[in-house]
Amino acid sequence: MLAFAKFLIGSVIALVVFIPLAILLGFVGLPVLAILAVVALPVLIVLAVIGLPILLVLLAASALLAIVFGVLGAMFSIGIAIFKVMVFVVLPVLIVWWVLARLFGARERSMI
Repeated sequence: MLAFAKFLIGSVIALVVFIPLAILLGFVGLPVLAILAVVALPVLIVLAVIGLPILLVLLAASALLAIVFGVLGAMFSIGIAIFKVMVFVVLPVLIVWWVLARLFGARERSMI
């Protein structure tokens, strides 16, 4: 119970300190933010004119690379799946067939 009371008192003190600080930062920070927005506007315009085409080219190139690597990954996974089927299904069946053919198969007869 003492820990809960300590938590409540600490919370009240934190609210008493941080609420006026938040109000002060709101009054000071909003004009500073407005000034920075006005100063940054020409930079944003230059970036939009020069940077946007570069950004679009990079976006198209990354999309093309994503498609290529996606298709390659799909083909690689299909190849791995086929290899697993060959190793774990077809190869044992062929080995069993070969052994059974050697044991019970017809003997080679000479034509002489």
